[in-house]
Amino acid sequence: MDKARWAVNCDYAFDLGLTGRGVGIAVLDTGLSPSADFLLPVSRIAAFRDFINAEKKCYDDNGHGTHVSGIACSNGWMSQGKYCGIAPGAHIIAVKILDNTGRGSAATALKAVKWITENREKYNIKIANMSVGTSDRRINSALLKAMYKAWDSGICIIAADGNAGSGNTSIASASKSRRIITVGSFENPSQSCDVTAPSVDITSCLSPDYSFEFHGRSRKKIVDGRYIKMSGTSMATPMVPEAAAILAQKYPDITPDEIKTALIGCSGQNGLIDIARLV
Repeated sequence: MDKARWAVNCDYAFDLGLTGRGVGIAVLDTGLSPSADFLLPVSRIAAFRDFINAEKKCYDDNGHGTHVSGIACSNGWMSQGKYCGIAPGAHIIAVKILDNTGRGSAATALKAVKWITENREKYNIKIANMSVGTSDRRINSALLKAMYKAWDSGICIIAADGNAGSGNTSIASASKSRRIITVGSFENPSQSCDVTAPSVDITSCLSPDYSFEFHGRSRKKIVDGRYIKMSGTSMATPMVPEAAAILAQKYPDITPDEIKTALIGCSGQNGLIDIARLV
């Protein structure tokens, strides 16, 4: 994260006091392990909702969601700030829509999107991160309508482009629309993405229940015992919601349409977001 923050000029925003403070970010993923980077000095986990196992306590039995959340808004407490996320002042609404294998369905995603829309004001949810795909062959129209409704209600939906995770269908590519921001890999950008961010060997929070059974996961990627390196558009995606959170902190009445225009307008080579140009 130290190198990724430098690549997107995040520290420029920090120098201006812009950390996403007060902005709610919903992370729809495999859950969240409540590490010190989210809990200290005060907890920034505003809510946890489990649409897979209906558990009440925060957990992540896969590890993907914790890593994504760390990129988004870890404060780097366990690394003295070195692996701080892009918006360390934002609060997290962790929504588990994927099981321990990283699989989910459009039906589960639909319930989650409806829930964050219904609870938007309660948790001041301005941004939703979806670094996920589904195991369904086709994203159903009800999910698309729910995502569009969330956008129109004031929630900026940001999704990984061309990354279906353990499923078969990318939510982003299936729902390419002006009412979604799609994020690709800076190192290997696609023509379909709106913006890009770094995606290779991104160091972020390690869940104690991180599963090493999946392809590309290795204990050799562990950093300082509490962090781990992962790669993919899933890692690029959460850097963009946090850039959006910084905007939402500076301009509390900004709309998702305005956020999308600003993010695309600040992008440089290969679509890489540049937070210094954003704020």
